[in-house]
This record gives sequence, structure tokens and C-alpha cells, in this order.
Amino acid sequence: MIILFEKFVHKLTLRTAQAAQLAMVLAMLIIVANIILRIPWKPLSGTVELVEMAGAILLALGVAYTAMTKGHIMVGILVDQFPPRIQGIIDLVITSISLFFSFLLTRELIFYAISMMEKGYETGHLKIPLAPSIFIVSFGFMMLSLVLLLDLIKAFNQALKGGASR
Repeated sequence: MIILFEKFVHKLTLRTAQAAQLAMVLAMLIIVANIILRIPWKPLSGTVELVEMAGAILLALGVAYTAMTKGHIMVGILVDQFPPRIQGIIDLVITSISLFFSFLLTRELIFYAISMMEKGYETGHLKIPLAPSIFIVSFGFMMLSLVLLLDLIKAFNQALKGGASR
């Protein structure tokens, strides 16, 4: 059962990372087009708004895949010296705290996006509604919560059985 959940989360985070890559390419194309058009004519209007939104989407959609592949920085010099069961307990505590805050962030971002949608907030120059990009950011953190839930299950199993270390 856990293997199916892990495959599902891995595939979903891979797709969100690919969407993040698309946002990065979009931001890059906008910046390059702005530079090229600035020389003979005039720059693209709303470049800053579009690049900011793409950057937020890039960051939020890439964080779950980074957590899934353990691409983030971990300082484990001290923890690696402990037996596997103790490592599992430490991972269990740290992952529980991370999951709590990730879930809280996801929930609050959803409420914030709903509030922005109800109030009709949009970007200043291009008048693009802000709510959809905030919903996408909240989805990225929801994906991070799923990855952390998977890590929590693994840490729980390691704490119980004292299996292989991280």
C-alpha cells in the first residue's frame, strides 16, 4: 500500500516539477523578449508582474519534487551517528513539525486566494487576477505536504523497526 502511495506522490511531484520548469522557461522568454524589444522599440509592458508570478509558481511547484528527491540541504553529521531507530524517531519529530507547518501554509494560502478572488484583486498594470496564481502556489505546498506525509510514514516505520537509515 505504501509503495502505491509513494509511486503516486513521486509521479505527481514529477509533473509539478515539470510545470515549474515550464514557468521558468516562460519567465526566461519574457525577460529575453523584453531585452530584445527594448533596443529597437519599447519594452514589454507588465514584464515585472509576469516574471514575479512565474517565479512564485516556479518556487512553489518545485519544492515538493526537491523534497521527494532529497535535493535540499540536510545537516546530518550528528544524527547519522545514532542507531537507525533513534534516527527514525528524530526524523519522525522533525517531519511532523514540517508537515504541520506545510499543511498550515497550504490551508492559509487557500483561504488567502479565496479572499483575493472575492475582492477581485489583480495585478497593477496587466490586470491579471491574482487568485489563480495563489491557488497554484497553495497546490505546490499541498504537494509538499503529501511528500512530508510519505516521509512521516517512512520515519514511523524506521522508528518502529529500526530499519535502514535515511
